[in-house]
Amino acid sequence: MLFNIKRHESRKFNYIPRYYDKKAEQLKREKIIKGEDSNSDFSERLHMKLQENRKLQRKSTTRILVWIALLALLLYFMLS
Repeated sequence: MLFNIKRHESRKFNYIPRYYDKKAEQLKREKIIKGEDSNSDFSERLHMKLQENRKLQRKSTTRILVWIALLALLLYFMLS
């Protein structure tokens, strides 16, 4: 060939499209929490447990703040 003309091929990626199935994730989470899923590795179980603890802590904090607000309102009305 007189001129070396290279044709560039398009890049190929090993992309596998995924979708989020909320029901399947919830079932998997419940199995991990109950200890039924023996396939789950330690880091995944730890992550799920930490998420549960954060959720419980958030609920507890919210509950305490609501009680403090109610007591403050009650005290305000009693003193006024």
